[in-house]
Amino acid sequence: MSTSTSAALDAALMQFRATASLITSGETRGVSITDVCEHVRALRNALAGNASGLELALELGTFATLVAVLRDVARVSDGAWGGASEDYARGMMFVLQTLINAGMDDPRCLTDAWEADGAFHTLEAVAETRGGRAARSHGLVCLFVNMCVKHDATRILRLTDSAASSFWRLLLIASADSTEPEGVGGGAKLLDLVCTVCCKGDGLPKIFRGLSPNATEIAAMNEAMLRARLVALAEDESRINEVNDTPVQKTSTRLKYVTEQATLLHFIATVMDDKVATSYVDIHHSKVVPGEQPPLLMPEGVLAFLVDTTSLSAARFAAAEDDGERDNALCILMECVSTLRAISEREVKPHAGDTIGCLAAMGLVRLVLSLLASLPPPEGIGQTSKATGPASAPKLEAHIPKELKSDVVYPNKVPWAGYRVDLIAILGNACFNRERVCEDIASLGGVPIVLNHTRGQDDEPYLREWSLWTVRNITNGSEEARKKIIELQPQAVEQSDELLARGLGVELNSETQKPRVVRQDGSQTTARDLPPNMRPKDGNGIVDVAEEEEDVEEAIPSNWKVTEL
Repeated sequence: MSTSTSAALDAALMQFRATASLITSGETRGVSITDVCEHVRALRNALAGNASGLELALELGTFATLVAVLRDVARVSDGAWGGASEDYARGMMFVLQTLINAGMDDPRCLTDAWEADGAFHTLEAVAETRGGRAARSHGLVCLFVNMCVKHDATRILRLTDSAASSFWRLLLIASADSTEPEGVGGGAKLLDLVCTVCCKGDGLPKIFRGLSPNATEIAAMNEAMLRARLVALAEDESRINEVNDTPVQKTSTRLKYVTEQATLLHFIATVMDDKVATSYVDIHHSKVVPGEQPPLLMPEGVLAFLVDTTSLSAARFAAAEDDGERDNALCILMECVSTLRAISEREVKPHAGDTIGCLAAMGLVRLVLSLLASLPPPEGIGQTSKATGPASAPKLEAHIPKELKSDVVYPNKVPWAGYRVDLIAILGNACFNRERVCEDIASLGGVPIVLNHTRGQDDEPYLREWSLWTVRNITNGSEEARKKIIELQPQAVEQSDELLARGLGVELNSETQKPRVVRQDGSQTTARDLPPNMRPKDGNGIVDVAEEEEDVEEAIPSNWKVTEL
């Protein structure tokens, strides 16, 4: 290090330490925010690429001091130390830039800052800011935390405990506030942090629960239940398979849902939908070695939590009596379904580490089929749904297969436009080239459910197309599914307005289960009674449908509709 560089560093350290001592001691009467900005910026520049300077700064505890200064600058009101509001934003930015730059050069600087007294109070203070301060600092604080976690993965534990819940809550609230300037909430840097902690790491369940207002109560209740069960098992090991029925369990409360949880899940869905940049989250798809198994998109515990939360939020939405609870449950359900659909749409060849295969083993197929079976069958599209009277399409009755029956009640009305499409898309993508998934759909009674959806629904664009795609994939991968479809028989036919105007109708032959033309009064049908495109080739004589059924069946027009099962 040159003499001039050393002198600049010494001067920067001396000025910063003098200013910092005033701030941390509470003697802020002589503090000027302008001086804080200049001194921190000078320190940032002096430490850049200066290995010996970083050593000296580490010896002096400079980075822990920077954390304390950042906390005070974030909390002090505009004008308290003179200057303009922009100066306070610049001061926070300079402190965070100094910590980040030093951490890139020497990870020990990150460790000193992370382990400083009140470090999480500092993170909370920064996350609590709004306006110009937040726009300048939220992205940087997310980057700083991300760097700390990437340097030492064990720090995720601290970042997901109750002490860090306020940090997450404040950032998520800010990121969803459309009235705030760009950059407030952390933007892309918050997305990167969520990816590191919740997708590459296993922090999603703990952070999600920690955002709830009654998280502490739920945690205490669960701990009491576990303690009671352990005591019962210690007294009598034969009760290991019994469900402990204690007063705690009877009076248990549910985790309260809030919008911040939905916002967190929205970030997860966004990460999963970034198919090019994060094909396997940890490894870019171009770097996956042929023959090697790419890692799961998220840890198994997080995937299980995602399936469980989808089920719980759907049931909570169906049972909610309060509008606020219903809205929050709906938002969470939407984000869970979006995440599952995004995962299913990734082009991943089946292998042992296949994320969709893992989700299927955790009950994804049963869950999606149960959600679909709880809804009334689609009414059809176009003229099928609009026809009235005898020509209207027969109504399909809702039916839940015995394999899917449970005590859980899911929504019996479509929660949002496209809900059915989202669920069918998950099934269709999941069973593509996955024989196990196809067999699961068939064994759970899912084939008729999927077939019902091939009639479509007017307010659900592409439902019919997604359903046909699903049928194609199921039948391609499951012999049992193909047999079930072959065994299906039509139950009713749709009437034709043209035939009705001629006093004719259509019915199913009870013996062959095929459609035939009949008079409404029960008499014989002649060829002249039929429209030209339905008459036998010779165009003469009387056609007794009951006796010459095969000839009439050949004349049935191709555009007649047979009710889907």
